[in-house]
Order: sequence, then structure tokens, then C-alpha cells
Amino acid sequence: MLKDEEKCRTLLVTKKNERTRRTKQQVNNESILASAHGQEINSLLSMCNNYPIPTRNEGEVLIKVHACALAPGDVRVLAGHVFIQEPPGGFPYIPGGDVSGVVVEADATSRFKVGDPVVAMFHLPRPLNGLSEFISVKEYLVELASTHIPLLESSALTSSALSAMKAVEKYVHEGDRVLVLGGGGGVGCFLIQLLKSRGGASFVATTSTQRDLMLSLGADMVINYKKENWFENKELLNSGKFDLIIDLAVGYDAWQKARQYRLLKTGGGKFIAFTCDNAFIEARNWWQLLKALLPMQWREVWTKFLPSVPQYVWHNGLDVHPGDLANVSKLVEDGTMKVCLDPISPLPFTEEGVKQGFITMQKRCAHGKVVVRLN
Repeated sequence: MLKDEEKCRTLLVTKKNERTRRTKQQVNNESILASAHGQEINSLLSMCNNYPIPTRNEGEVLIKVHACALAPGDVRVLAGHVFIQEPPGGFPYIPGGDVSGVVVEADATSRFKVGDPVVAMFHLPRPLNGLSEFISVKEYLVELASTHIPLLESSALTSSALSAMKAVEKYVHEGDRVLVLGGGGGVGCFLIQLLKSRGGASFVATTSTQRDLMLSLGADMVINYKKENWFENKELLNSGKFDLIIDLAVGYDAWQKARQYRLLKTGGGKFIAFTCDNAFIEARNWWQLLKALLPMQWREVWTKFLPSVPQYVWHNGLDVHPGDLANVSKLVEDGTMKVCLDPISPLPFTEEGVKQGFITMQKRCAHGKVVVRLN
């Protein structure tokens, strides 16, 4: 009896997928295409009105995209500075990677069915294919979207919120004093909220030009880095040493200043780096990549064994495991965290709208997540 039911379900899913394939042939698939690497966004991105709909492979889910959230990685891939982030299919390629949408096709044995609202994050090491009406994603990177969160906001919850959640769960303890460098961006707006509500931090300071926003998210002190150096702020220096400094934006100079001004506690203080020593890393080959990464890895090793020096930790928060994306959505559902969108969001799915989003990311001036609405 169970075998017959399984056969029926498989047959029904197969027929639905066949109908979907026939429908796909009749649909114009609008996509943003990147024609080459470079910095001149206005000349590199264009809209294509009839780009081929991706063919779904076994183990993947075909999604009709509702919204795509942009991230710094989208600009890095477009710049072409890191060879392992090269688009595997060459040019043109479709940028973007973090999306929300609705399932239109899946395996017969998939846990997803046609019509399910979902969120999906990009496959490392590069975000691709998100700024298109259809995207095919490996199933382990897809999760059911919460019915209590608009799909537009759900697209912003994948890589940025996931990275923030993992950092808090791994490094923050009850009563910690935390300094966040660059709290106003996509990751920072999630992190500031979770430090207290999830991690139990007793004091949170951050650098940002968005004072009111940071205070509303839970920060106790906000330093405008455009007006003064955070490491010379008297109120910060007199407030006491920190258990954690989390660097979302600066790089090696922040680590040097943290040591020079003795901002971290001895014998337990940690410097958590989300960014490389140089935020604009260039690596055209393996040697250049090793040259850029080895100093951070070696620093992580030697500081671990010297109790007189704060420990340096390079954070990788994009290693997704089953249930991770669902747990991120639960943080919004239960009120622990809210989605912060940049004031320009949602951007229209037009060539001009997407270019505006990329230019905002390139200038590193986003305050919250930059999201493009497709459908």
C-alpha cells in the first residue's frame, strides 16, 4: 500500500514537472547579465529579457525568484579580483545569490513541493544567478520560508543573518562587553540586535554614521567613524576593556589598533575578524591567495597559545547546516530580531535599479540590507 502511494506521488510530481517545463518554454526569463569584470558598474550590467531558464539538475530546486538580497560578495565577483570566485561558465553571468521565491520544480523525493515559498543562499565560493526570474539551487541550500515574514524580507535573512547568528552563538557569553566595527551594514544590523537578545552581552558599542538606528537596535554607544577615530574616543577608552571586538569592515589596521590601545581584556579577550586584512583583497592565482590568507591563519594560531595577547579569530559564518536557515527565520518570528532594509530598498528589477544597488554596495554605504524585488 505504501509503495503504491509512493508511486502515485512520484507520478504526480513528474507530471507537475512536465507541465512546468512546458510552461517554462513560453516564459520570457528576465535576467541581469554581467558582461565582464571591472569597477564601472554602469557599463558592466545590463538587462536581458529572454535569457534561457536554467535547467534543474537532480538534487536541485528550481525557484521562481521573488526578491534578491545583494551582498559585498556580489561586488567582489564582479570586480574579478579573486580567481576562485570567477564565474565557472565565463561571461556573461548572472550576479546575485541570496533569494526568496516559490518552488516551480523539484525531485520527486524532495522535501519541497511545487508552490512552496522558500529562501535560498548562494553556493560557496561565489554568489551567482540570483538576479533572474528563475534560479536552480542545490536543495541543502534551500529552506521553507516563514509564512509570518514577507518574502521580500526573507531574502535578506540568508547569508548575512546566518553569519551574525553563528558568531553570537559561538563567541558571545553572558555579560560580555562587545565592540562592533561597522555595525550599520547588512551583517551588522543583525549582529547588534543578537548580541544582547541572543548572546546576553552587557554592553555593546559600535562604529556607524547611523546613530539613531544603532541605538534602536540595542547599541549602548555609537561612534561616528567619519568624525573621529574609534580607537581615540575618550568615552570608549574610559568605559573599560572589551571581551570581544568584532570587525566587519576595517581589516588589519583594526587588529593593530586594538592591541596598541589595549582595548581587549588580557587572557580571554578575542578579536573576531569577518573581513580579511585588506577588505579589497586581490588574488589572481594560488600564490597570491596564500599570501593574503596565511598571515591571518598564522595569527590565529600563535595568538591562541599566548595568554598575554588577545586571541585573533577569523570567522567563517557561511558554512550552512541543516536547520540553520530555519533557525534564522525563527529569530524574526519570535521577535528576537527584525529585518533592517536599506532606505533604497526594495529596488525595482530594472537595469537602473540593480545598478543603483551595486553602486551602493561598492561604496560600502548600505545601512541594512539592499534588496531587489523581482516579482
